[in-house]
Amino acid sequence: MLNLKATAAITTLLCAGAAGAATFNGFANGGFETVDGGIPVGWALGDATHPVLSTDAHSGAYSLLLSRPGGFGGSGMEQHSVAHGGLAALTAANVGDTPILSFWAKGDASPTGNAKYVLRYVGDAGVLYDSGFQHFESSLVSSSWTQISFQAGAIPAGTTAVYLLMNTAVGPLLDGRVNAVYIDDIQLTLTTAPVPEPESYALLIAGLGVVAAVARRRRA
Repeated sequence: MLNLKATAAITTLLCAGAAGAATFNGFANGGFETVDGGIPVGWALGDATHPVLSTDAHSGAYSLLLSRPGGFGGSGMEQHSVAHGGLAALTAANVGDTPILSFWAKGDASPTGNAKYVLRYVGDAGVLYDSGFQHFESSLVSSSWTQISFQAGAIPAGTTAVYLLMNTAVGPLLDGRVNAVYIDDIQLTLTTAPVPEPESYALLIAGLGVVAAVARRRRA
C-alpha cells in the first residue's frame, strides 16, 4: 500500500506543477472593435467599399456588413491568424484540439444570394485541413442576431495558423430585398494542452526514487 500512496502523491504533485490548459480565441479582433481608418485591424477585406463597418452590432460598437446593394457580385473578408491577425503561431500543444468556430449573424442574403464561410488549418506544408464551404443563409433572420456554430476537425501536426474566409454573393436583386449580412463576435475556441513545468519533472524523478526504495524495503 505504501507504494500506491507514494504514486498517488506524485501524481498530485505533478498535476499541481503543470501549467493548466489555456483557452483563447484563434482569431484577432473578432468583434471588429479595433479600427484603423475605418478598417477592422487584423482583417483583409474584399475591396475598398465592400464589406464595411456597421454600428448595428451584436455587442460593442461595430459589426461587419457583407453586402452588394446593387446586386451581381460578392463581398468578403478573411484572416490568416498569423499573417493578418498578428497572433502567435500554433504549436504542438494545439495538436489534436477540436476547436469550435462560432459567430453571430443577422440580415438577408436575398432570394438570389448566399452566405458562407470556410475554415482552414495551415502550416509550412500548405493547407492541412479544409472545412469546405459552410452555408448559413438559411439561419439568417433580418430582425435579430443568430449564433452560428461549427465543430471543426482535429488540428493536425504541423499546423501553425488558422484561416477564415467569409463572404456573401448575390445575383439580381428581386422583390425589393437587398443583400445585407451582418457578422459579429467571431470566436474560434482553441485550447492548449497542459504542459508540466520543469519542477514537475524533478518531483517525478524524486518520487520514482521513493517508490523504488519502498519496493526494495518491502522485498527485504
